[in-house]
Amino acid sequence: MRVGIAFTWLRPDRLAGPERHAIGLARALAALAAGEIVLFTRPDPPPAIAELDVEQRPAPLRTRVALDQAWLPLAAAGARVDLLHSPGSPTPLLWRGRSVVTIHDATPWLEPDALPVDQRWYARPLYPQALARAAAVFTPSNAAREDLVRAAGVPRERVHVTPNGVDPVFFEARAPEGPRAPYLLAVGTLEPRKNLPVLLDALRMLRREGRDLQLVIAGRRPLTQSLPLGDLAPHVRLAGAVPDVDLPALYAGAACFVIPSVREGFGLPLAEAMAAGTPAVASDIPALREVGGETVRYAAPSDPEAFAAAIRAALDDREGSRLRAAAARGRARRFRWEDTARLTLEVYRRVTGRR
Repeated sequence: MRVGIAFTWLRPDRLAGPERHAIGLARALAALAAGEIVLFTRPDPPPAIAELDVEQRPAPLRTRVALDQAWLPLAAAGARVDLLHSPGSPTPLLWRGRSVVTIHDATPWLEPDALPVDQRWYARPLYPQALARAAAVFTPSNAAREDLVRAAGVPRERVHVTPNGVDPVFFEARAPEGPRAPYLLAVGTLEPRKNLPVLLDALRMLRREGRDLQLVIAGRRPLTQSLPLGDLAPHVRLAGAVPDVDLPALYAGAACFVIPSVREGFGLPLAEAMAAGTPAVASDIPALREVGGETVRYAAPSDPEAFAAAIRAALDDREGSRLRAAAARGRARRFRWEDTARLTLEVYRRVTGRR
């Protein structure tokens, strides 16, 4: 079996959730089935991909449309792959072989106007043909599967849940030494579905109680996105895209991790915070419930007061938060990239008919 994995969309300067999923999966597949994997990449893939000991076919160009729609199908055909997996973009129109695709959440169907411009005008129109031709569709949670079945009309039997994994480094996370102001932490690309204005309102309420809290937001900020900081500007740090090597300490040093999203396919930052032993507050939505179970405090995504109350409880009930954090760390150990890769390989082999 030879499986081509399309990483032409994977840039070294943009490592959000889908990119980190792709890297985690690729590492695990390389460890389990290196001789069966071919990676198709940009000429400048992220170092974590370039260093993998698997067959790689770098493209001679960087232009996204030309990469995806012209070079990739020709390169995959030339490599004689039995299956092409597109884990972060639609299957190329010109590819005529077997294909599988990963859809991280149903935002393109449920909230298309919330998509970044490039996805709205390029990727989203191509997904219907990709789904129609896909022998299998991967998605990271049962909640995302139900959304895809309902919103995109994908037959349930073709959708396979392959959860995200948590890198072991997060279980070893330690807070930096020395004095520091207590901070709340949010991690993720700044986009409307992340619902950060609700978190800002909750922070404002908590500070009015006399709490000397700061907020750190780690994640890429598209040029079109801004936050209504107002009087909170001195107390909010937009850290931008934080290198992976620095993320564990950022989680471990936080007084509370908060994820107020209105929609998630999985919520990898929540699982990472759980692994780091950080008290967490999350939106009460199905995907985040699936990740956090009973170990996380929840609040309605539209209710800043509920978020303030949940954060307040996480900060003040130290013994309760300690017990929850210990349980959360144990729960986070369920999410292993090796298991995700094994599930993925099973589907590859079923689709190709090869063992």
